[in-house]
Amino acid sequence: MIFDRLRAGAGPERRHRVWSKLRIFVAALGTLGSATGIAIAVTGLVEFDHAKVIRGVAVILVCTVVYVSILVRDRNRVD
Repeated sequence: MIFDRLRAGAGPERRHRVWSKLRIFVAALGTLGSATGIAIAVTGLVEFDHAKVIRGVAVILVCTVVYVSILVRDRNRVD
């Protein structure tokens, strides 16, 4: 797997680059997921469907937690 190769012979610069790209990808997924949650909630409001609004809000909350958790990092960690 890619992680085995990273541990075996990659230097700190390569590991940092790969983890940075992975974090950006997950942050983008969190952002797009939140936009999807907003669309679900708005559709639920238009249709007067309370359950759909709750599902949209739940999607927004989960994706926001994913987004924030991937952007927060330990400042003392060395990549």
